[in-house]
Amino acid sequence: MSLAAILHFFLNTWIWGMTWGFYHIPVNILITLFFLKFVGKFRIMPSIFMAIFSKVFSSAFFTIIIMFLVFVVKLQLPHQVYASYSNTNILLACICLGLIYSVFQALFFVLLNQFYAVNIRLTTMIIFMGNMLSALVMYKFLDVT
Repeated sequence: MSLAAILHFFLNTWIWGMTWGFYHIPVNILITLFFLKFVGKFRIMPSIFMAIFSKVFSSAFFTIIIMFLVFVVKLQLPHQVYASYSNTNILLACICLGLIYSVFQALFFVLLNQFYAVNIRLTTMIIFMGNMLSALVMYKFLDVT
């Protein structure tokens, strides 16, 4: 697998996330809030702030990476991008988006741990579960026809 293929994967996943997968963001905030409150036993206000800011951080960080790839590395879309989207496995696209967001949210909690004591293992498990559940909810209710 070449570096260009990996970079195009991230670009295509970002495009998927900003178009069809945009519902992942609010659904994931609600699910993560629920998990932080009831599984992680956090208080309600820290749960709200962590759920919202971790998702904003992951979305913004992902967008900054894509902007770097497009404007600095000069990555361009393949010529047949629409043909490849017509054959996209929707479940795979939702899960890949959830995995990328999980990694960036875990980075957020590692950075947050420098200022606010957070159980990294527990929050990583919670955000992974939240993103995968969000991906499944999106897959179930997303009508791409």
